Amino acid sequence: MAITTSLATRYWLKTIVMVIVCIVLGVWGVIDYVVVIPNAIKESSRAKLQLDFIQPAFFVEVGAEERDKANVAIAVAIEEDNGQDEEWMNALVLFREAISSGDSNKLREAQAVVEKNLTKYGDVTPPSKYDLPMQWLFIICLPFGFYYFWAYSKTAKKAKAYRFDDDGTLTTPEGSWTKEEIKDIDMERWISKTGKSRTTWTAKVIIDDHAPVLLDDYIYKDMHLIIGKLAHRFYPEDWTPLARRVKVEVIETEEEDIVEE
Repeated sequence: MAITTSLATRYWLKTIVMVIVCIVLGVWGVIDYVVVIPNAIKESSRAKLQLDFIQPAFFVEVGAEERDKANVAIAVAIEEDNGQDEEWMNALVLFREAISSGDSNKLREAQAVVEKNLTKYGDVTPPSKYDLPMQWLFIICLPFGFYYFWAYSKTAKKAKAYRFDDDGTLTTPEGSWTKEEIKDIDMERWISKTGKSRTTWTAKVIIDDHAPVLLDDYIYKDMHLIIGKLAHRFYPEDWTPLARRVKVEVIETEEEDIVEE
């Protein structure tokens, strides 16, 4: 029966997690950059205007310096406002009329509006000047999320290409070779106890007139069966068809016999 491979759980799970994390962080950064932080800036500036300028102007006589400062601040706010928030624009107009005229009814109405507004966003903390630039650290995660998804799709497609037939033919994304064309397998890194641990899941097939073909059991499930078949063919005294060292299996067999006794 031919041996085929699929994506190893350790690989696809890690990749999918990275996709989710990167996309979530990226979307979070976009929302903060476009919505949350601009709203916090807007609401905290409105609270500051009412606390620092408008409220103090309510409790002094017409013509006092506090009223002049409040009128200037209101004029600047009206000029800089984009006009999209009609309720806030009406409040600014009311504040200006109440402070300029000194009408007691207007003052009471304006004070009620200030209290309502401060209840709404008086406790909003002004964002730091670094908050907006910092969101780019999250936003740039977004393309990485799509990259990991692309890598997952590409690798999943490659996983279906690996095949080892009963007649010894090896098929990989790089090509297909018969038993006679396969000359050797390099098991130097396979389950080695030294060097980079990531490479201990790999072996290289030596083929006529072709660069060595890497077989990676970390990424592809059941790749060790293909590696084991080839290793056992070329080095039957050293490797089993399951890509395990023969001496290790001998030791385990002896240990099992001792336990049975």
